[in-house]
Amino acid sequence: MKKFIIEPQYSNYKISQYLREVKGYSGRSLRNIECYLDGKRVKTTKKLRKLNRLVVKEKDKGTDMKPIKMDLNIVYEDNNLILIDKEPYIIVHPTQKKVDKTLAHGIIHYIHEKTGKILAPRFYNRLDMNTTGIIVVAKNAYTQAFLQYKAEVKKYYQAIVKGIIEEDEIMIEKPLGKEGDELRRKVMPVEKGGQDAKTFVKVIKRYPEKDLSLVELELFTGRTHQIRAHMESLGHPVLGDELYGAKDDRARRQMLHSYKLEFTNPDNLHQETVEIELPEDMKEVLG
Repeated sequence: MKKFIIEPQYSNYKISQYLREVKGYSGRSLRNIECYLDGKRVKTTKKLRKLNRLVVKEKDKGTDMKPIKMDLNIVYEDNNLILIDKEPYIIVHPTQKKVDKTLAHGIIHYIHEKTGKILAPRFYNRLDMNTTGIIVVAKNAYTQAFLQYKAEVKKYYQAIVKGIIEEDEIMIEKPLGKEGDELRRKVMPVEKGGQDAKTFVKVIKRYPEKDLSLVELELFTGRTHQIRAHMESLGHPVLGDELYGAKDDRARRQMLHSYKLEFTNPDNLHQETVEIELPEDMKEVLG
């Protein structure tokens, strides 16, 4: 439930217009709410007046997925968000090939334990099965839409890549696409179907004796396999990434970790930062 006191400049706005343009609600979420203006239930076409008290109640979004108890590593939680440090070797959400046990099932169980309700998890981001780190789950449609359309969100990763990167910083701006049903993405001109993709790379530390570099990566776009494809295009594939590099006995998976998130808190509009450590398998590779 969200409560708003209408600011004078939005007098005469329709409720739907106010929620969409000012508060960041999506068109889909507006179809699943009840609105109360000064205690009286009204339609979203109702016009607002300054200092009106608007209460917005969301209808619960259920799911047929069964809750499964899992040991979730929750690194941040408030009234609107859950941030989880995802382990490797687990899929975020059911796919055609994997439907029995995913991170989504564990989140459903966690929410059920706290609220008694079976609710569909609202993921803001996804990570590949073998990538670790921060997964963002919105507790309501408002927060999900706010993060997507209104908030300033910055996502940072750390990766161990092959070779010694000579430059301290690199901005990669190469469109990515795929051919047919291939899983692998590659650099592809926009006129041939590629999508704009932008990644900033900063070298944290070089390991000449191991012929490896530890890098920080900031995503400015969110293309599938963006970091993996961009690093391969530089000649420095992520260690352990068999799809974009080659098998390496030093790593059982791609050494890629979503380690930091900066975001606007939807309640107070303050910028928040959540940062987590490298997982143990990446620390072991670096020594």
